[in-house]
Amino acid sequence: MCGIVGGIGKCDFRDYVLGGLKKLDYRGYDSAGLAYVKEGKVNLYKTPGTVEALASKVPAFEGAEIAIGHTRWATHGDPSEVNAHPQFSQGRLVYLVHNGVIENFRALKTRLKARGYSFLSQTDTEVIADVLEFHYLTNGKDALKAIRETEIDLEGSYACAIIFEGDEHLYFMKKGSPLLIGVGDKAMYLASDCLPMIKLAKSYVDLSDGDYGCLSPEGLTLYNEGRAVEPVYSERKIDDYDYDLRGYPHFMLKEIEEEPMVLSRLIDNYFDPESGEYLFDPSLLKAMKEADEIIFLACGTSHYASLYGLEFMEFYGKKASSYIASEWAYHPISLSKKPFYVLLSQSGETADLIACQKIINDEGRPNLAIVNVKDSTLSRRATYSCLIYAGLEVAVAATKSYIAQIGLMALLLGALTNSSSPVRHLEKLGEAIEDVIARKEDIHETAKKITGARDAFFVGRGSDYSAALECALKLKEISYIHAEAYAGGEIKHGPIALIEKGTPVFGLISEVDTALPLRNNIEEVKSRGAATYIVSSLSLSSGKDAFVTKDVKPYLNSFLKVVYGQYLAYYVSLEKGLPIDKPRNLAKSVTVE
Repeated sequence: MCGIVGGIGKCDFRDYVLGGLKKLDYRGYDSAGLAYVKEGKVNLYKTPGTVEALASKVPAFEGAEIAIGHTRWATHGDPSEVNAHPQFSQGRLVYLVHNGVIENFRALKTRLKARGYSFLSQTDTEVIADVLEFHYLTNGKDALKAIRETEIDLEGSYACAIIFEGDEHLYFMKKGSPLLIGVGDKAMYLASDCLPMIKLAKSYVDLSDGDYGCLSPEGLTLYNEGRAVEPVYSERKIDDYDYDLRGYPHFMLKEIEEEPMVLSRLIDNYFDPESGEYLFDPSLLKAMKEADEIIFLACGTSHYASLYGLEFMEFYGKKASSYIASEWAYHPISLSKKPFYVLLSQSGETADLIACQKIINDEGRPNLAIVNVKDSTLSRRATYSCLIYAGLEVAVAATKSYIAQIGLMALLLGALTNSSSPVRHLEKLGEAIEDVIARKEDIHETAKKITGARDAFFVGRGSDYSAALECALKLKEISYIHAEAYAGGEIKHGPIALIEKGTPVFGLISEVDTALPLRNNIEEVKSRGAATYIVSSLSLSSGKDAFVTKDVKPYLNSFLKVVYGQYLAYYVSLEKGLPIDKPRNLAKSVTVE
């Protein structure tokens, strides 16, 4: 959600900021803005809508010393020019862009009104600008003191890039939302993601909560809670941030078809074929073995992936549970004496999950972050961290990161049980996914039949129910068709009332024990007029099934049904002419609770 791009020094700021915002637009946004400083004057441009719309408003400019840009996801106030960032203070002494949510902004607004301030926008960000201005004026225009006192006033989350009128520095402050500093040649950069800076910065500083400071063309001055802090520099590999479609029409299609490669990369990073040993941290495996319960916490697609992790741990003989992070954060459940927590997040910046991690860390409990972004907030704060090595995932709807999360957990199971079998099983899964890819046009033909549907249902039993949940989520995310998943036996306990003539119902069959009962469930809805499609594994298939996947190990069979569901969602959206990579109202990285 939301994107920040900024910099100071020698740079083509129009190209950098607009290009950087475009690279971040996969995160989700509904308005955009840019401000730059030239010869001491702040020039401001904002618009609802796209970065392209912003670019059409921003004239060509050269010689700017400082620039900040933003793509906004509306939280306080509708998507409009007045609510777009950058926001500015009443006296126009402060301009800033902000990611996050200020929880006490109403109280601060009331206090500011009593001091004579009035407000143009509905945003909490304008409140930050006015609080900064107030402290700036009462501290003799000392920007760093103003930021420190503002941090004390604010409750909630924020990552801010700040311009003070007449000041030759670019300022920042950070708590609870990601913000990175990039060190360039005669320039310094900042952004909410390294992607805009990846070809410009030589090294990076991952800011911690409470960090604030300023940038000059020569370097960085960093503070935390009023004390000077020595920056810690790190590097990023350009190859990890491949933003090239490479001939594909959409990132979602590209990322689905990268799944076999992602599984191979996982194996390469976590298993040594010469020694036959796994490469996980031995202390991580020890901590998991000693735990009396493994508790999975995640949101959305990652939550559905965690359901497989739960099954893997139960197979291992561990008590296991899985919770939606946004619920657990308010009702932290654990009756175990030695719980071990596994936190799954593609971005590593999911606000609900970060809130859970704080509770866990405050209790001194061990936790593992399974993420796709190195040095993300969850990764840095976790006891242990494992990358899924899926590479940059641009499409908002997660595909290859889902498969990678499950693959990583399967390898963890192998390491815990001291068995190399999961490695061979994942290699076979990759081959079976290749087979689905080769026959994707068959799925396209089915997609054409359901583009006019109002509702669709996915039905499964056992692990197929977990797969059905993810398939339904993909269809509703991308095609805007109302889609739900049900356990097969639950169809007759209410949902069957929703079946009308022509309603698409997809039955998923991957397990021997539940294959016949699931077929009976599908017959029940078919007799009520549903248009039924069975997606089965080869050994459980019949000649009338809509799509048949190769057989792999039983505990991995249902994943192939999810690949089917990913393609189905993609092709339905394609036929409807929808924005596949950037569906409405959704964001890649959900950084607000």
